[in-house]
Amino acid sequence: MKTEDLAFLRNFFRAVTDQPIEFKGNDKDRYVPLYDTPELAPHDPVKLLARPIQFALGSSVQLFSGFRGSGKSTELHRLRKHLSGQGDYKVVLCDLEDYINLSQPVDIVDFLLAVAGAFGDALQQEGFLPNDPTKEGYWARFDTFLKRTHLNLSDLSTVGIKVALKSDPSFRETLQKRMSGHLGALVEDVRAYVTGCVKKVKERHGSDTEVVLLLDSMEHIRGTSANATVVQDSVVNLFTSHSDKLHFEHLHVVYTIPPYLKVLYPNLGTLYSPGGVQVLPALKVRDSSGQVFQPGLDLLERLISARGHWQGLLGPERATLDRLSLLSGGHLRDFLRLFSEIIRRADRLPVPGETVDAAIAQVRTEFLPIADADAKWLHLIATTHGVALPEIKQLHDLARYLDTHLALYYRNGNEWYDVHPLVRDVVKAQVEEASKRTAKEP
Repeated sequence: MKTEDLAFLRNFFRAVTDQPIEFKGNDKDRYVPLYDTPELAPHDPVKLLARPIQFALGSSVQLFSGFRGSGKSTELHRLRKHLSGQGDYKVVLCDLEDYINLSQPVDIVDFLLAVAGAFGDALQQEGFLPNDPTKEGYWARFDTFLKRTHLNLSDLSTVGIKVALKSDPSFRETLQKRMSGHLGALVEDVRAYVTGCVKKVKERHGSDTEVVLLLDSMEHIRGTSANATVVQDSVVNLFTSHSDKLHFEHLHVVYTIPPYLKVLYPNLGTLYSPGGVQVLPALKVRDSSGQVFQPGLDLLERLISARGHWQGLLGPERATLDRLSLLSGGHLRDFLRLFSEIIRRADRLPVPGETVDAAIAQVRTEFLPIADADAKWLHLIATTHGVALPEIKQLHDLARYLDTHLALYYRNGNEWYDVHPLVRDVVKAQVEEASKRTAKEP
């Protein structure tokens, strides 16, 4: 392969590597304004998230959900840019994955610690408050809180609370047990700290300044095969039983949540007035009747064009590109994943059809195997475009389908669901084969 062809593939591969767009420098050139089109403009997540912040009096709280790889983090960065550009807003965007272990159950105690700690750290990092090396944000304050309430955590002599909170499950368990009788005091202390921070920002930047906290990555929380249900239940408990503790005076907050939370707890938005819940759907490439939605295909063409010369990879005609777009189901990460798999297999340009087929087969295998019981349910979702929930006790299985995007969520007026196109035929064939086996049984 020619040197210039290898350079083309290398640059294209790097461009389709899935990373949030932070709208800094040349990074913003990768963004395709999906919601500038008439079909999608009513569902622009930045507009829908910004309005309660702009219209509410002093404070608001909202939940923002989306599948992993759906572009949710990019939209949060766009929201920060949008609000910051208006002058009266100081916006901090925090990644909670830097503060808590998202493969373990989450408790209101460690979540509040993470929120307060992340908020203080971000205000200093963004320059909204002076970076005073003699102060450690909420972490030092919490140490004082422990002494004031006579709670002994002497095992932290060699490691800080911030580090232990993320890396030491036994510490989190100990902390939760010892704090069980002091939750009210902790909530009061965290709220006093947050209010104090907001007051200082207003004193520094003007009394009309509104402070916004965006908390990303909570949708990443998932357990292992051994504790997935426990982890999911802990998230439901956090955002429902403790919803009142997640509101702060004089602060606008947007929490990201996993998409299964909306399924596990219907009408969740009533707990988070006035903002409620916003869910970022997959980009529609077919409608619920199976007809191709051309505007969706055109948007994906624009998206890939912003990353590289797709004609140089696939050839001049759009047939192959549109095939990849349809197979992605409009899930942005899977769309880019198909391209990265084609690029890594390319040995000449444009690539032959066999290379594209091999790449599709590889990405498809990453969804497999599927148990017969799951295939039966997924087939119902594919044919009804609803969740087709057999029994309430199986909600956790539905949450797993959404979390792994075996099932995708769409919205065009009403919300609807479909099986990921990469496995739709596999699911159908598996259900038919299982039915044949059952028919032969005595």
